[in-house]
Amino acid sequence: MEVEFLLTGHLATYANCYGILTEKAAIIVDPGKYTPELKKFFTENSDKTRLILITHAHYDHIGGALQLRKETGVKIAIGKNEEFALSDCAFNLSGRFTPEIPAFNADYTIEDEEEFTVGDVTIKAFETPGHTVGGMCYLINDCLFSGDMLFYETVGRVDLPGGNIGDMKESLDRMMWLFEDDVRVYSGHGEPTTIGHERKCNPYLR
Repeated sequence: MEVEFLLTGHLATYANCYGILTEKAAIIVDPGKYTPELKKFFTENSDKTRLILITHAHYDHIGGALQLRKETGVKIAIGKNEEFALSDCAFNLSGRFTPEIPAFNADYTIEDEEEFTVGDVTIKAFETPGHTVGGMCYLINDCLFSGDMLFYETVGRVDLPGGNIGDMKESLDRMMWLFEDDVRVYSGHGEPTTIGHERKCNPYLR
């Protein structure tokens, strides 16, 4: 399995966007901004099973999803308790930091601990509220796509609509219990890390 940074950016513009590529699957995680490169990733892999996968519905993670679906026909999946924010600017924060994102719906919604397949890729979803109401982390093999829950030596903020410090603590505790030290973490912003490194070095997990 190959994991590729398709977009990286500062929090004020857009989030990390990942491309996951295998023999039979092509997945884009968190297309915060539409670019021709994202379309190319899907069109060059049109013979594979494809999916747009969203960790949570903040503008910098969803801003390119609607256009990407229109351009490629690839369907969108998001957590069941987060889908409402795709059409609620008060929660997705578009209009506050960027122009408003037109309301749209997901094609699929995902529940906590749901396991599903995309081509030859098995994905296990974990609902991790705290940064948002219904954000998800996705485990694929030994790679965890954590959205804005867990970063390199820090964690997500809780002061935005839908954020909750108590939920955040419970979700982080759950992550530390669920995942082994060698699980590689691909965060919504910043560089990759591992569960083991965060367990030892992240001040918010002590």
